[in-house]
Amino acid sequence: MTTYYDRFTAAVAPYSNFCFGIDPAAHTLAAWGLPVTVEGLRQFCAIALEAAIGSVGIIKPQVAFFEAFGPAGMAELQSLCRAAKEAGIFVIADAKRGDIGSSIDAYGQAWLGSASPFDVDAVTAHAYLGIDAMMPLL
Repeated sequence: MTTYYDRFTAAVAPYSNFCFGIDPAAHTLAAWGLPVTVEGLRQFCAIALEAAIGSVGIIKPQVAFFEAFGPAGMAELQSLCRAAKEAGIFVIADAKRGDIGSSIDAYGQAWLGSASPFDVDAVTAHAYLGIDAMMPLL
């Protein structure tokens, strides 16, 4: 069984621990000359992923910017995560989840593990409520 540590070190070994943030905010799409639409989001992700492959071992898409486009934006995030992992890139979902009980368990089911819809390697979490609240993610 490959451990989290093994996957992480394999992804960063050829590069560095640098993490490439992918933050498709509306103003960023506009600054890049892309429409602030799902199609613009798709183009942004393609450009970002092309830049990442062969340059970095980790990407960290900011989930909120994808969520802002609704279900279609989340489908683009899912596609980005899958394509990055297929390219050997370690994916951290910048989702800053922090809740308790069944909610944090559902976040874990959505984001972590090969059976999850997004299947990222890690997720940011807001641990303000303490380690016990984060246990379902762990």
